[in-house]
Amino acid sequence: MNDQTVSAIDYQHSPSMLLVDDESSVLSALRRLFRKLDCEVIIANSGQEGLEKLEENTVDLIISDARMPNMTGPEFLAIVAEKYPETERILLTGYADMQATIDAVNLGRISHYVDKPWDDEKLIELVERSLSLMDLKKHNTYLQDLIKQQNEQLKQVNESLEEKVKERTSQLEHSHENLQKMYRYTIDLFSSLLDTKGMSQHDQKTDIIQLVKFIGEKLNIEKKEQSVLYYATKLRYIGLLSLSDDLLTIPIDQLTNAQRQQYEQYPLVGSTLLMGIPPLKKAAAIIAQHKEYLNGKGFPNKDFGNQLSLVSQVLIVANEYIELVNGRMRSESLSSNEALGYIESRSGEYYDADVVEALKVTLADNIEAGQSNEIRVWSKQLVSGMVLSRDLVNTSDMLLLAKGAVLDDDLIQKLMNLEEKNAEELNFYVLEPDNVIEEKCS
Repeated sequence: MNDQTVSAIDYQHSPSMLLVDDESSVLSALRRLFRKLDCEVIIANSGQEGLEKLEENTVDLIISDARMPNMTGPEFLAIVAEKYPETERILLTGYADMQATIDAVNLGRISHYVDKPWDDEKLIELVERSLSLMDLKKHNTYLQDLIKQQNEQLKQVNESLEEKVKERTSQLEHSHENLQKMYRYTIDLFSSLLDTKGMSQHDQKTDIIQLVKFIGEKLNIEKKEQSVLYYATKLRYIGLLSLSDDLLTIPIDQLTNAQRQQYEQYPLVGSTLLMGIPPLKKAAAIIAQHKEYLNGKGFPNKDFGNQLSLVSQVLIVANEYIELVNGRMRSESLSSNEALGYIESRSGEYYDADVVEALKVTLADNIEAGQSNEIRVWSKQLVSGMVLSRDLVNTSDMLLLAKGAVLDDDLIQKLMNLEEKNAEELNFYVLEPDNVIEEKCS
């Protein structure tokens, strides 16, 4: 209990509270009242016993009576404030205990006091708010500790890499070209960490790297800045290493408020991890901004307008497009046309208009060059000769047909029968044919 550091295990534990009162009937009433809360309840019949319980248990919230023999509530809470300052402290007091309340405020530094007899609903509401506040505090402490640990690990990796770089440059007569190769190896090393966590298996990394390259060229971004943008693109998800595996499988629009608070810190965590490597400082600054918007409604820092560099805007737009197509942003993947339409509808408000136009031209050029342009259709819109542009899976993620399969009338009928049998609608992504289908799914 003396150690205030919040580990990952501590953070996942259910909250706990300590009830201190010399009257057993009061303790029983409070225990019954808090039974419906997801919280461990510990009781003590005196201030001294309360201190002993604190030595043995981790406690988030304390509710203490004001008048108790041998050690009063304010005296007990004054000791708690010194030894366990992170706890929330509430005093139960009678109408005649004004001096005890003043002492508790001054000495015990209580956050609230409640008059006896208490109102059950108001007391429950107060306790829930206090526990919620403690949970946020623990979460912030946990994130700070995690970043500190990761920075230390990164420092050690960086020291090792610097030594290897020195040896390598000595062997190759300080060749600048080989230095660049070494740092590129470092980028690939970090990128491989993402692969081991499964973060990039649906990322189409080659696609987004080509996408930012083409957009950058159309915007006449200098070659040196293009190199920085390449690093930032490959490492933009490095901060996700701090999140649980379960959180990474949930589309962003389905995250709870608590999950979203954790998720929205990942660009900052990633930027912090890379800031200690000199060649990656500029890339780290771009990574910190790759989920921000022109109107300030992004995260993690609510940067807006001119605070966002042009290269950051390129990654913002390209990343949004890829996440829309791959189903990371929303529960349902969008076709390339739908994703472009979504981004165009927010041009100038969320995204830089010049970058959006460059994305549009880039995608159009790719189509003219023979690269795929897909649409999303339902089974009733399928036509013989269509080619799947993505794997076809059912609602249980079971593979039905692989990307590149050519559909014929017999296969289309079997797929429609499968939908009817299983009472589900399948999403078909196909290469857009010439003059075969005009109605696209909205």
